[in-house]
Amino acid sequence: MEKYIDWENRAGVGILTLKQPEKHNALNRELLIEMESRIRKCHTDNGVHVLVLRGAGKSFCAGGDLDGHPYFSTSSPVVRTNFIREAQRVTLGLQRLPQPTIAAVHGVAGGAGLDLAMACDMRIASEDARFGVLFTRVGLMSDMGGTYLLPRLVGVAKALELMFTGDVIDAKEAWRIGLVNQVVAADALEERVLDFAARLAKGPLQSYRLSKWAVYRNLGPGLEAVLEQEVLGQSFLANTEDGREGVQAFLEKRKPKFKGF
Repeated sequence: MEKYIDWENRAGVGILTLKQPEKHNALNRELLIEMESRIRKCHTDNGVHVLVLRGAGKSFCAGGDLDGHPYFSTSSPVVRTNFIREAQRVTLGLQRLPQPTIAAVHGVAGGAGLDLAMACDMRIASEDARFGVLFTRVGLMSDMGGTYLLPRLVGVAKALELMFTGDVIDAKEAWRIGLVNQVVAADALEERVLDFAARLAKGPLQSYRLSKWAVYRNLGPGLEAVLEQEVLGQSFLANTEDGREGVQAFLEKRKPKFKGF
C-alpha cells in the first residue's frame, strides 16, 4: 500500500495526489519511489487516458524534504548523486508517459516542486499559487529537469532571470510568461482541472500519444542528456564553498554569505 501518495481512477482520469500535507508535500525518497512506480504502471494501463498530478493540503509541492535529504545529511557524493538520479526518474517518467499530464498547482510550487509541475504537459494554477526556482538561494541548481523545462516554457532570458534571482512569482505572472496554461479561483481549481481532464479523456488517445511524442522529440537535445548535465553541475556545486555555505545558512535560517567560489 502506498504511504506518501493517493491514487484514483475516475472514468479514465488518473489522479495522483502527493500526500505529505504537513510538509507541503516535500519530496522524500519514499515519495519519489512511489510516484515513479505509479507513473510506470500508468504507462501500460489502458484504463488511464489522462494523468492529473496534485498535492494535498495547502501546497502542490514545496521542493525537497529536508529530513534525511542527502544534501543536508551526508557529504557522500555517491549518495547525493544516486538521490538525484532517483528523483529524475519521476521527471523522465512524466515526459515519456504517452497520456497527457496535467499539474493542478495551488500554494507553493518551489524548487524540485516547480520542476515536477513543469515535467507535466500542462499546468492549471489557482490564484493563490506561487512559483520559484529557489535553488540559487542555497548556492545550488535545478536537478529534476528545470534547466531543460523552464527555458522551453518561458524563454531563455526569463528562465535565467528566475534561476539567478530565486524570485517567487504569483499565478498571474506565471500565466503572463507562459509558465501555466490557466489561472482559476482557488475554490474552482479541482473542478476546472477534472473537467478539462475528463474532456481530454474522451478524445483521440492515439493522436495525443503521437503528438506528444513528436513535440518532445523535436525540442532539441533530449531530456536525458540535460538531466545528466544537472547531476554533474549539482554534484560540483555541493562541494564548493558557496554551496556548503548556502546549505548551512538554510539549515540555520539565515541569509547566506556567498563569496563567489
